[in-house]
Amino acid sequence: MTPAPARAGSADDDVVSAYAPRGAECAFANLRLLARVVGGVYDEHLGAARLRASQLALMWAIVASEPVEQKVLERITRTDQTTLSRTVEKLRAAGLVIVAPGPDRRVRHIRLSARGRRAFAGAMPHWEAAQQEAAAWFSLAGLTNLGRAARRMSRAREQPGAAHAGEPASPAQPPAASSRRRKQRASPGRRDDATG
Repeated sequence: MTPAPARAGSADDDVVSAYAPRGAECAFANLRLLARVVGGVYDEHLGAARLRASQLALMWAIVASEPVEQKVLERITRTDQTTLSRTVEKLRAAGLVIVAPGPDRRVRHIRLSARGRRAFAGAMPHWEAAQQEAAAWFSLAGLTNLGRAARRMSRAREQPGAAHAGEPASPAQPPAASSRRRKQRASPGRRDDATG
């Protein structure tokens, strides 16, 4: 059975019409597009060093704090345990990192291997070239500040009771529908139940 078409002028249609042109304002969509485009630039340059941008970013986080506990690395990179464990294992299998147990065998310490350090050093000229290409289109300082803001946002959301702090109590009223209702209230002969 074919479903009945949505009634013209319904509340859903009002919302869809009001928000359809606003997709370009979406922070998530813009950041995801940015990550895809810029990630492609870095992958292209780093291909000469046989590394992907995501691998170099994780190696960078490791070398900046090594030897680093995996739990700490999860916090630094804002990556869940399963995903990080899988990525670290790929680096270990490629001989780029060494994973060793700490004093408490439940704790794993991660550091770059000698091969990983050579790969990291060899990737830097290609990273610099990628930075230069990105700088032709974006403010690198602005992107650095954006990263800092993202970390602050993540820390704030980790606080108890903060997860839903920014959520509206109810869906926002689309401008078109709101305007039409104001006109209806002003129309002669219309009875407003709220006023009796």
